Amino acid sequence: MADKAVFLDRDNTIIANDGYLGDPTKVRLLPGAAAAIASMRRLGYRIIVVSNQSGVARGKFDESAVEAVNQEMIRQLREQAAAHIDASYYCPFHPEAVVAEYKVDHDWRKPKPGMLKAAAADFDLGLTRCWMVGDMQRDIAAGLAVNCRTILLGDPDHPPAPSADEPAVTPHFIVRSLADAARIIVREQNQVTQPDPPVRPALGRSDLPVADSTAVPMATGMPPEQIAMLVADAVAERLQTQIRDILLTPELKTSLDALTQQMHHTHRQHDMPEFSMSLMLAVLLQGVVILLLILAIWDAVSYFNIVAASEKYWWLDRIYSLLWAIVWLAMGGLLQAVVATLYVRRRAKG
Repeated sequence: MADKAVFLDRDNTIIANDGYLGDPTKVRLLPGAAAAIASMRRLGYRIIVVSNQSGVARGKFDESAVEAVNQEMIRQLREQAAAHIDASYYCPFHPEAVVAEYKVDHDWRKPKPGMLKAAAADFDLGLTRCWMVGDMQRDIAAGLAVNCRTILLGDPDHPPAPSADEPAVTPHFIVRSLADAARIIVREQNQVTQPDPPVRPALGRSDLPVADSTAVPMATGMPPEQIAMLVADAVAERLQTQIRDILLTPELKTSLDALTQQMHHTHRQHDMPEFSMSLMLAVLLQGVVILLLILAIWDAVSYFNIVAASEKYWWLDRIYSLLWAIVWLAMGGLLQAVVATLYVRRRAKG
């Protein structure tokens, strides 16, 4: 049977890019991108990047700069979540190029599907079993041209409008991030693996299915340990997002990023296990679990220290102490389960 893959656009799908990016020192992964790619790889998908790079044709940088940015992206993905990219294809051509040798209306330039077809030939892919994920209409058009299932990244309530050189197309799904796209692929994988799935009819924009970004991915027919890792990915990402975006100020976020990078560097220098945000979160949650256990013990001791008939409502005080002890234990048990899944996820990533 032919292999399957997830085709990913690069800019504003995996890494942030406000313009033409040719400087590898400015590469910054989008939140959750590394964990999402690692999750999709564990499902058996090849991960193949297909990117238009008209900055070469416009004379802003050369092809070696594109390669340098790609290599830095790959390094950061590997460092953050042991995420693996199978191949990166890019199109440096543009019909209105200022560099003469790149002034070509090339078949590789999306919305044309040339890069997807080339990758299918190189890796023996069954394109009807593949996905195309990107933040532009041209990405979706390229995927639909070869019968891939498609996911557009953007605001589901206000989908990105096509630019002047893009066709107006309808994706299968619209989600806010690559992490949400990974959950859709997990949920839909049984349908994707069917041979030659029928092309879905076009939907009106108001009828487009929208991913539930709070849903935990669960897929049938998967080993329990793989399910645990996918659940841990979702839980860890959600908790990290809430901690970073709600509880932390911008200054604290910057400090936390710097601390994380320093810990990465220190661990590598001393040949220690790779540090990650998931590990930091697990350590913090373990501390909370210990605190909850202390509270439970305190209330349990209070329960036994309340002497019958020493106060008018002694029995009510005992009930309160017992109930609070149970509450603390239940909360501690729940958080301990989250810590356990984070450690399972870390060990599985090696």
